[in-house]
Amino acid sequence: MLDKNFIEEKFKNSIDFYDDNAIIQDLMARKLLSLIDRNEFDNILEIGSYSGILTKKVIEKINFESYLALDIVNSFDKIKNLSDKISFIQADIEEFQTNKKFDLIIANASLQWCNDFEGTINKLKSFLNKNGMLAITTFASDNFFEIRDAFNISLKYQTIKELEDIFSPSATIIQEIHTLCFKNPQDLLKHFKLTGVNAISKNSLSYAQIKNSLKIIEEKYQNKLTYKPIYIIV
Repeated sequence: MLDKNFIEEKFKNSIDFYDDNAIIQDLMARKLLSLIDRNEFDNILEIGSYSGILTKKVIEKINFESYLALDIVNSFDKIKNLSDKISFIQADIEEFQTNKKFDLIIANASLQWCNDFEGTINKLKSFLNKNGMLAITTFASDNFFEIRDAFNISLKYQTIKELEDIFSPSATIIQEIHTLCFKNPQDLLKHFKLTGVNAISKNSLSYAQIKNSLKIIEEKYQNKLTYKPIYIIV
């Protein structure tokens, strides 16, 4: 089980550095919006608004009456000046409940932090108005395979088959691959930290373990990190 307090702490510490390092997450936000074929929704819920990478792009493209942003980190300062129609709730989406219905629920690179991904998706579907849209990004099961191999840590990502079973047959599911290259393994780990992904594990490694892991990153993977984003529109 993921420790949500630990996740909140790690992302809180990296929020001021996130936008400069979240290259792939920014690309994912742009791609996700390009897949939405409507530019008007009355009520929008964004899950994982954080630094506002997706929020800014939604506001530029989509007309709306109300916009509720939710994040486990108290990050309203990052988005409050974007629109006077935005409200914010600091909450874990797995604990969040509401009687309000939404026409668009959108999330970029955030729902992989759920302990119960399928249960959360089913809850989000219940928050939708009739003809409402769910638009999210997550990652494939072998995302960050270099980190998993070198450090033996990974989030639990769903396979494409599992995603197809969770979402309706009419859902659009698209997978991409993006590889980032770094000068050395230390820079790769710095990128990992400044995008908050070091919230995966609380376990401390010994000096020898870290040294061996860095060697794997450098010699086996040539200081490369592979992102495998998945886009889902329902």
